[in-house]
This record gives sequence, C-alpha cells and structure tokens, in this order.
Amino acid sequence: MNAQIKAIAAAAGGAVGGGVAGGIVLPEGSPWYAYVIVIAITALTPYLSTWFAPKNAR
Repeated sequence: MNAQIKAIAAAAGGAVGGGVAGGIVLPEGSPWYAYVIVIAITALTPYLSTWFAPKNAR
C-alpha cells in the first residue's frame, strides 16, 4: 500500500481520537482553538511517523 494512503489514514484516525480526547480532557469553556490544537497534534503525530517510518526491508 502506498505510504501516502497509510499516512492519511493514520491522520484521520488521529483526528478522530483527538476530537474525542479533546472533548474529554479539555475543561468546559475552553476556546475553540484549544480543540483545534489537540486535534492537530493527535492527527499530525501518526501522520508524520507513518510518512517517515523506514520501510520493512528484507
């Protein structure tokens, strides 16, 4: 499978997880950009690690 597709899928999963985590962890009354930051961090981390991960070479 293409590395781009894997990275995009990892980012999508991270964004969903970030939205859930932001809803649970952030206190009520947090500004909207706090949720955006949490989602961005949790989406970009798996995206970048998947994109730059070394290939499994044999």
